[in-house]
Amino acid sequence: MEIEVKACLTWTSNIRQTELQGFPVYETEGAVICQTGIGIRARDASEATLACYEPAVALSVGVAGGLSPKLRAGELVICERVDHESHRHSGFDAIVLSHAGLVEAAVAAALGMRLSVSTGSSITVDELATGADEKSAHHAWKGHDIVEMESFWVGEAAAKRGLPFLAVRAISDDAAEPLVMTGAMKPDGNFDQQALLDYVHEHPEVASHVARQYEAGRLALSNLTVFLAAFLAPLIQHFQSGVR
Repeated sequence: MEIEVKACLTWTSNIRQTELQGFPVYETEGAVICQTGIGIRARDASEATLACYEPAVALSVGVAGGLSPKLRAGELVICERVDHESHRHSGFDAIVLSHAGLVEAAVAAALGMRLSVSTGSSITVDELATGADEKSAHHAWKGHDIVEMESFWVGEAAAKRGLPFLAVRAISDDAAEPLVMTGAMKPDGNFDQQALLDYVHEHPEVASHVARQYEAGRLALSNLTVFLAAFLAPLIQHFQSGVR
């Protein structure tokens, strides 16, 4: 989403915005950030971006819904593995694994900023998980800690190219928290504020819930921003030194 991209850019001021096959791309100081949009769009965005820029490492960063009842909004999860929901009943298990060295470095960066962080696993879905029952069903499959909509596609594209991969997510809603679907977040990842205002005007009974949802998301993005500011610059320096 656009708000997730902004969290990736606070550590630098030298940014050039461009576009690749319809996806917004931000080039800066040894890094390229692609706004994939929500869901399966990330498959095409990842393929296009990695083929064009040939990076040394690929990351999937953003917010996620919590599945483990132990986790709360704002906490960071460094994903050691990512599954896709479509494999649950297919008999085809195509797990995407994060690079162990990147996992270790990410945990150290988060702890260095005094953030609440844990390692775990994610399930990527094509449709947003909105209710507690739906989240519980996702958690029951393999005990995944979080649910999101893009990391598997980024990791799969990286694996095809032999690139180190890492998924990092900040929890924006915990396992028991249902989401109100206001229609404000568009498939391309841009936020339509007027759509949100119109929805709340038409459904005033959800106003307090939407406000709590907003605050939890704000906390997740704030912690993600702090983490990325501490993590990205050293990571870029490491790979620019020629070490992989």
